[in-house]
Amino acid sequence: MMAAIVQVDKKFNLSLKNVKDSLNIQPHDTFSIQKVNTRTITLKKIKDEDPFIEAVKNPANLRNKKRPNLIQLEDDLWSA
Repeated sequence: MMAAIVQVDKKFNLSLKNVKDSLNIQPHDTFSIQKVNTRTITLKKIKDEDPFIEAVKNPANLRNKKRPNLIQLEDDLWSA
């Protein structure tokens, strides 16, 4: 396990220069920050996956899981 001390500047930015080489941090990497308690946070590197690919792999759940009655929909369309 690696530990590093990072100081917050006046603009509330954190410099990761001390840990970037050991964690293989690259520009535009994405991280998740989780609060463990009032004195501890965890920084976890998350995958940089294309949002489209992510949506295909994990599609949103539909509220209405019934199949629509296409005949009824067609009748409604032509009667309007």
